[in-house]
Amino acid sequence: MYNASLLREILDAQLEMVCRFEKDGTILFVNNAYANTLGASAAELTGGNLWQYISEADRAHVESQVRLLTPDHPTLNIENRFETAAGTRWILWRNHAIQFDAAGCWTVAQATGVDITERKQLEAQRNLLIDELDHRVRNTLMVVQGMAHQSFRGSDMPREALGAFNARLQALAQAHALLSAAHGPVTELADLVRQGLTICDGDPRVTAAGPALALPPNCTVALVMVLHELATNAIKYGALSAHAGTVEIAWGQPQSDGAPRVELEWRERGVGGVVPPRTSGFGTRLIAETITGQLNGTVDMEFAPDGLTCRMTFPVLPAKVPECLLVSAEMQ
Repeated sequence: MYNASLLREILDAQLEMVCRFEKDGTILFVNNAYANTLGASAAELTGGNLWQYISEADRAHVESQVRLLTPDHPTLNIENRFETAAGTRWILWRNHAIQFDAAGCWTVAQATGVDITERKQLEAQRNLLIDELDHRVRNTLMVVQGMAHQSFRGSDMPREALGAFNARLQALAQAHALLSAAHGPVTELADLVRQGLTICDGDPRVTAAGPALALPPNCTVALVMVLHELATNAIKYGALSAHAGTVEIAWGQPQSDGAPRVELEWRERGVGGVVPPRTSGFGTRLIAETITGQLNGTVDMEFAPDGLTCRMTFPVLPAKVPECLLVSAEMQ
């Protein structure tokens, strides 16, 4: 049997704010938590308009988001600033459209909100610290680069070796920039590949493709450095030193009963006459030691007559990928 007073008692006992409203913002119902947050009674708020409590800076964004509610996708989470009796607060709202017209447009929705102001403040502090750390790392790398230039100026050290050293420092700086720009627990593998291939300067002979995979921060610097090294070698000695040469990068995440693993393959073709090196140079050692030492993975480098193939496999921590990223990422 429907008991309106019991239902009201249950909703008023909720610590989360609850508000039912029409599409134009007319408030149909609020519970005590919602009313107390605004410093008014439920009766005073009913019939009013909720948009007056959404901070002006966020109002257009919230309006555009709630228009996305449909019968097929009736729920949506929105974070926005809310003008309360205690001042501006950040609220996480879970919006649920519950009534629709004949055209499929929602007419009545209900929002449940929790205060996340402290979380947003911590995020802002974290981002400030990340920006400061990124600034310090960049300055340190610039100092190291300057020291190298001064130390080896006028010496017998080959200019090519100094140039390679500076290029690696630049790749390291770019990797740290990508890491700080993410401002989160994961980075897209496609972004890492793009950053690692910066030295190729958009060469159409280089292609890369694979599914959307989110990797933890420990992979960022390691993979950018490895890809930079492979690209450098391809430009100087491999596929990109020949007019007909090509480079293909592909990745995937095979099924595994153990920890999730990523397979990344670098394949050069169109070189001709490739001879396996008799000794491992610095670049080869850097690639092997980075994948095996830093990422606890494996590396297999096959020097076929037509070009190098480098297969890398390494474990990764599970990371939730936003739904909007669950599509194949392709780069030309």
